[in-house]
Amino acid sequence: MASIARPTLALSVAVALSLVITNPAQAHLVEDFGIRNGAPAHISLSTGFNGFVGAGIKKVRVDGLQMDAFCIDPFTMALRSSPGYKFVPLTKAPEAPWTLSASRATEISDLWAMFYSPNMTTNKAAGLQLAIWEIVGGDDFTVIGKDYGSGRMLAALQTYSGLGANLIALTGPGQDYVVLTPPGQGDESTPPPHQSTPTPTPHSTPTPTPHSTPTPTSTPAPTRPPGPTPPPGPTPPPNKVPDSGSTFSLFASAILALLAINRFRPALPALARVRTRR
Repeated sequence: MASIARPTLALSVAVALSLVITNPAQAHLVEDFGIRNGAPAHISLSTGFNGFVGAGIKKVRVDGLQMDAFCIDPFTMALRSSPGYKFVPLTKAPEAPWTLSASRATEISDLWAMFYSPNMTTNKAAGLQLAIWEIVGGDDFTVIGKDYGSGRMLAALQTYSGLGANLIALTGPGQDYVVLTPPGQGDESTPPPHQSTPTPTPHSTPTPTPHSTPTPTSTPAPTRPPGPTPPPGPTPPPNKVPDSGSTFSLFASAILALLAINRFRPALPALARVRTRR
């Protein structure tokens, strides 16, 4: 499956970039130079293969531009060189029945973002390749023996919430690969976005309908049962009115005063004359 890396003369990066950008929709020449950083791993496939393969970062050239790649098609043999490759989204590779779903494509992008480095150790490179194969193959792919930490990498996906790497697939006659998106291929490489937790729509609390408080009904005073009108009682005597005894004494005093006036009346003119003479 994987061949040993061989030194080769590369074209200049500027020329290679211009070739990739100029012909984004045309077929590309892909050269596979084998594993440049990795380790042997024992795997088993549902197609019948059971043995050791090289697992790690592959060194490939696309139209002369050197790239780091990982295999996403463990069920197909690698070709040393083929001109029939095209850039496609991860969700259109590899060939059926192992074509990636959107969720699996996202997992590969997340794994790359978390663990890939050009200078990663050989064990980590092997573990990342095995983890990618496990995502692609599912139950049709099995790691036998040492997994180089691929199990821990897959478990880390459960808590990862960062952005995935901007990856794109190379599909063609041989193995399919996943690489970082080169310039000019951005439209094809948009990875499936993470499903962010939807913000719950705030529910407005309904204003309760005000209930009118009933006005308490006044209890009527008990009505006196109808009956015959009682006879009026005696009118009480007015205050400060003299009684019969005090009236008699006042009457006697008045008579005595009159008698006294009549007795002294003849002397009054004489007294008047005496005062006048003086």
